[in-house]
Amino acid sequence: MQLRSFTFIGLLAVLAPLATLAAGGPMTGKTVKIGVVADVTGSAGAYGTSQKNAYDLATDDLKAGRIDAGGATLTFDIEDAASDPAQVINLIQKFSTDGTALLLGPTLSAEAKKADPIAVKANLTVLATSNTAQGITAQGPCVFRNSLAEEQVVPEAMSKAARAWHPKTAAIIYGDDNQFTKTDFEIFKNALEREHIALVDTETYHTGDVDFKAQLTNIASKKPDMLVVGSLLEEAVKIVVQAKQSGIKTHLIGGNGLNSPKFISLAGDAGTGVVIGAAYYLGNNYAGNRGFVDRYKKKFGTGPDQFAAQAYAAAQIVASAVKNGATASDQFCATFKKLNVVQTVLGPVAFQGSRDVRAASAIVRVTKNGFAYF
Repeated sequence: MQLRSFTFIGLLAVLAPLATLAAGGPMTGKTVKIGVVADVTGSAGAYGTSQKNAYDLATDDLKAGRIDAGGATLTFDIEDAASDPAQVINLIQKFSTDGTALLLGPTLSAEAKKADPIAVKANLTVLATSNTAQGITAQGPCVFRNSLAEEQVVPEAMSKAARAWHPKTAAIIYGDDNQFTKTDFEIFKNALEREHIALVDTETYHTGDVDFKAQLTNIASKKPDMLVVGSLLEEAVKIVVQAKQSGIKTHLIGGNGLNSPKFISLAGDAGTGVVIGAAYYLGNNYAGNRGFVDRYKKKFGTGPDQFAAQAYAAAQIVASAVKNGATASDQFCATFKKLNVVQTVLGPVAFQGSRDVRAASAIVRVTKNGFAYF
């Protein structure tokens, strides 16, 4: 009996820590603060609201065990930059000094170009979830992004459009005062050249413009086979609607700024058929995506867009890094650089040596019922 008691007690001593590990995980008891800068309101509010929703859902899913952070508690401190560049800078400064372990955001590339250097100077690791302009990760050795850059997606979108439409000529309209839209122009222009499509007209506008009739009249006079829209959501909707009103019946294509359910609802019939070079399609079959879409719809009443999916994928990537021991900024930087492939709602992702993401694109077109693969 004594031997049995000793053996049983000894067995319990061995199993107890294993049971604790299984129940909680290697990072149980750790709390990691993640700072989020998102344009929940303002001109980019459609994007930032999606991001906030995704982090709220990720918080639920961490608690439910659907996202595995090794037992650690992740807190997403979401701050609204209100599409105000000055507020973005203020928030980056705040997160650079308050013990934040990692920065997610800001929403727009133009904001990131001004604010990321502040984080770099403060040795705060950055993971950009929606900055697709050129040069984002080049700002510092610990600036990463899980959003596909336009230069990774646009050439593929243009190649598919060229094969489907066989266009000979194209026109471009883009915003000439925004980092993202200027990037779109350059990348689309280069993609047109590679496909041997002649650029017959280039028109510009300024952020906040609402009347594009003059530019569209000029475009209509050139009768291009394709119209490229280098724009964010607010202006893109107006351009597409006014293009139809102007009698332009050509094929339309744009970058990921158009990849939002709001584009479909606001553009109406004018948006049907528009092709978008993007990084996410809510109908993809990647592991966990269908459950993510269902939970997002149930919680927020609408399906997730690319900005929500990229934010949720960022939470999955962060959780994987934390599970591997990252709790401080320098540890996140080191872990991201050697991080193996992470399965996310965007599909399998990893970081390249440039700290840009390696992931699949999603070239989609607008239908009356939503998005579909192009």
